[in-house]
Amino acid sequence: MIEIRVIFRKWILSSFAFCVLSGMIPALSEGSEISGSSLPQRDRHVEARLLSDRSHINAGESWWVALELKHDPTWHTYWQNGGDAGMPTLIEWTLPKGITAGPIQWETPQIVKMGRLDVYGYEGTCLLLVQLESAADAVFNEPLEIKAFVNWMMCARTCLPGRGVNLNLRLGIDDTALSKRKTEWFKHIKNAASKFPPKAQADVFKANLDISSNRFDLQWKNFPQSGELEDVYFFDITEQITSDEPQTLEQTEHGWKLSLRRAAYASVKPKRMHGWLRWKMAGEGFHWARLDLPVN
Repeated sequence: MIEIRVIFRKWILSSFAFCVLSGMIPALSEGSEISGSSLPQRDRHVEARLLSDRSHINAGESWWVALELKHDPTWHTYWQNGGDAGMPTLIEWTLPKGITAGPIQWETPQIVKMGRLDVYGYEGTCLLLVQLESAADAVFNEPLEIKAFVNWMMCARTCLPGRGVNLNLRLGIDDTALSKRKTEWFKHIKNAASKFPPKAQADVFKANLDISSNRFDLQWKNFPQSGELEDVYFFDITEQITSDEPQTLEQTEHGWKLSLRRAAYASVKPKRMHGWLRWKMAGEGFHWARLDLPVN
């Protein structure tokens, strides 16, 4: 009797394998599991995957999907402006009908080294968030395949152009309460989204360009209200300011002035200064603010 059971079990397994190989039963594909995460893919010194803050979605919803990049030690990828070197990470989406993707919401950058140059990018692990949205009248009859082709430039002492990786995130369709659809990355992604720099009050800041000295002056008053500033730095987005020279802060009669060297590759005089300001107060972590100012 035992021998008959063993033979029968082997026959079942062999038959199933034959059906899969012959196409009668489809094999499970990569990323087919509805977990809120794609399988990781590596391009030499950087590993990438997609993470969703929920495993199932409905029509008329918006949610976060994060591109997680893990860098080998000493290697980095770039912010939306790499400074004096580098190119930003690019995401090309292939989405189901009724789903749209917004722009990348960049994590606050680090000053990293590309050879001897100071540039703007990310070491270690970073999350680049994108908000996806499903149309209110969208009709979904099967799980959603969220696909992304992701490419980056990776650098340490030298730079390597990316070859690109394909990431496939599978999400289910469900109208149950959000609390039942949160993934294990929900809090992590929510925390990352909470750190997006707020927009600064425009009338507090003023930007000037002195053509003769080829320098920008970023000036402000009553900001912050009290205390000494530390580690003040302006991360330029408009590719007007070099990333490889020190930025000089001085206190003036009316507030503060940050002196910035204009980049040799800068275009004609810009109409606006756009970037992120970073600073510390004594004993505190970094604070950030987004600036978008006319240039005088």
